[in-house]
Amino acid sequence: MKKPALSHHQEYLVEEFAEDYLARRLGRRDLLRRVLLITGSIPLTAGALVALGCGGNSEPEPDPEATATLVPPQATVPSTTGGVGPGVSQTDPDIVLADVRFAGAASEILAYLARPKAAGTYPGVAVIHENRGLVGHIKDVARRYAKEGFVALAVDLVSRGGGSTADLAANTGFLGRAAPEDLVADLEAGLAYLKAQPFVLASALGVTGFCFGGSYTWELAIASSEIKAAVPYYGTVRLVDELAKTEAAILAVYGGSDARVTGQRSEVEQSLQAAAKTFEIKVYDGAGHAFFNDTGGRYDAEAAADAWQSTLAWFRRYLSV
Repeated sequence: MKKPALSHHQEYLVEEFAEDYLARRLGRRDLLRRVLLITGSIPLTAGALVALGCGGNSEPEPDPEATATLVPPQATVPSTTGGVGPGVSQTDPDIVLADVRFAGAASEILAYLARPKAAGTYPGVAVIHENRGLVGHIKDVARRYAKEGFVALAVDLVSRGGGSTADLAANTGFLGRAAPEDLVADLEAGLAYLKAQPFVLASALGVTGFCFGGSYTWELAIASSEIKAAVPYYGTVRLVDELAKTEAAILAVYGGSDARVTGQRSEVEQSLQAAAKTFEIKVYDGAGHAFFNDTGGRYDAEAAADAWQSTLAWFRRYLSV
């Protein structure tokens, strides 16, 4: 059956939630609400779900071993003194944190800034959140970069809608309906903000992101010649034919069990090779989608630890740290 007309990023999001539903990690009512918020259309929602094998009124039996909460509470932030994963505390004495605002093309942009406390200039890294908006986990990732000697800026891509809220499905809906050009423009405003900071080495800008943010890592690496290094985690490429435009050295990270996203790997590799770009592709066997998120049910500690060290090495190499 032919799928209804959805944008690339809408299709990505809908497929992710359909996958969660079929894997019994998501209830039917939650699935319908999320997809309707993304498409804004009952017919589109119904058509998309039927095409993905989620039609009918029956619901798969819940899986007791599947994660009970796909979207972690924003208040839950891992730290080095407890909790899940290798997080960095908000009170770490070596870093400085701030909620910042700056002008964007159509609205004020909200963001979270983390930087080393020690005086000096450091490479800047844009950190792009998943489809749930700017949550605690992504802020923690920004702090991890600051601890490692980078200035990290996590832009809230829901800024044009007033900013991320506790209703994470609504955040996803906004992101799914947003024009890619608008979200890229907001990310470019974030790069401009980073470059203007006296503690940022303006010639050394990188970007990384996860899931939906991994897709927008590709988008920004294509759109901005100022990006010197990019590390997309399990994100699809909307503009494969435009990969030749990127000036970034790219480390693409995939989960071996994430067939929906990793299936594009060969096409991406061929495009980058044809354009003689600097790149590396890492596929973690057995790891699934969102394996880096230590607050989620699909966290793979071994794969995440290796990917983190590889990412740091990549940025240090290509941002001259």
